[in-house]
Amino acid sequence: MDGRVWQLLVDPAAFFDAEAPALSQSVGVLIATGAVCLGVIPPVLSLLESPVIPDEVVFDAFPPIQYVTADWAVSLPGTVGILLGAVLVLPLVAWIAFAALFYLLSWPIASVSGFDRTVSLVAWGFVPQLLANGVTLVALFVAFPATPTEIWRLGVTPPARIYASPPGFDPLFAATTVVGVGCTLWSGYLWAHAITAARGLTLRQGLAVVAVPTVLVVGPV
Repeated sequence: MDGRVWQLLVDPAAFFDAEAPALSQSVGVLIATGAVCLGVIPPVLSLLESPVIPDEVVFDAFPPIQYVTADWAVSLPGTVGILLGAVLVLPLVAWIAFAALFYLLSWPIASVSGFDRTVSLVAWGFVPQLLANGVTLVALFVAFPATPTEIWRLGVTPPARIYASPPGFDPLFAATTVVGVGCTLWSGYLWAHAITAARGLTLRQGLAVVAVPTVLVVGPV
């Protein structure tokens, strides 16, 4: 594991007190998060095409996305394109939204300005989502049926946590939910350190700033 990422996970105070990572590295965290989230697309499409959802209007609700040249053409079902785009963009949208929200919430008590540093540091709070999503995807691909016969709950919540659960209670997916919720709270802890470093707060103040937004995006439990 990269030394900086390991430091982030075991000693976030030292990580965030050091020189801010390059913006390209911060964006890389979000791109990696979105790439992992793409793993939920195959089971989602399998569910849409299964007898559980027989209405083709759902799958064909949007016109296909086409790219045509003189020699070849590429066509992608509109629903697939929208799903792919939404999953990839969600971490980036959540990143900017969270950074702006934390910046505004910390404004009355901040002793340091600098939106750029806030944005750069907040991105690293998404790292625990990579762990949570990896665990969920492994469970999903092990247990998801080739042809679903019942509705599964599948999706991605802000701040980019994959959730999946079968129709009935399943200990495996209950465990993945616990991991996912825990990692989202872990993200909140990292965001508290990020805001503390970026805005000149105490850790207690940073925790107060991020507490409500983090709890609100825990997602399906």
